[in-house]
Amino acid sequence: MKKAIFLCGLTAILLALTACNFGSGTSVRMSRNIELKTEQDSFSYVIGRDIAGSLRMLMPEINKDILFSALYEGLDTTKQSRFDEMVERAIMMNVMMRLNEQARAKAEAEGENNKTKGAEFLAVNAQRPEVNTTGSGLQYEVIEAGDVASRKPTAASTVEVRYVGTLIDGTEFDRSRDDQTVRFPVGGVIPGWTEGLQLMNVGSKFRFFIPSALAYGERPLPGIGPNSTLIFEVELVNIID
Repeated sequence: MKKAIFLCGLTAILLALTACNFGSGTSVRMSRNIELKTEQDSFSYVIGRDIAGSLRMLMPEINKDILFSALYEGLDTTKQSRFDEMVERAIMMNVMMRLNEQARAKAEAEGENNKTKGAEFLAVNAQRPEVNTTGSGLQYEVIEAGDVASRKPTAASTVEVRYVGTLIDGTEFDRSRDDQTVRFPVGGVIPGWTEGLQLMNVGSKFRFFIPSALAYGERPLPGIGPNSTLIFEVELVNIID
């Protein structure tokens, strides 16, 4: 909590110094062409950007006029806070708890929406003749058969692949870089991949349609909302062992 209060306070200082003149009450602007001449200058800039990004999450809760006034008071060593430390902590705790609850409710609503859309997508997708559905609910489509005489990986294998990952609306969230391969253990990835890779021969290219229960479930990740159904186009380049 002390760290959170410190970060908010430091962010306020940065914002205030760049957006307000406390002595006259006249707004000022920092030039966009600021010169970063020293390592300290660069560090100051990076810290400012980073903390400002954190503060943006709280902006709906912040009255800027009061914030800047409190900053001015805080910089004046002759003035005391209107609250003691325990009250300050309680205020911060109450607001953070409410914001966390709002975020949780929003994530739950998003998750339910994603689950419904995913189920509808998979139901329609399963009707396509080129799509196969396994007992777990994984759907896959063979794009290229590859070397049908080659062995298939097991859950204990390590493989090299190229891949592209998208959401059901076509939004790409991940891919192997350029034309490079990615190496990983078959048993160390999401269940949909672990199962799907064991269906592939070397040189084959499949498209996996992975229900959220076989992907990341309710856990959101960057670019992937909770309960998202995922699509991966995967090329099995090699089996290492």
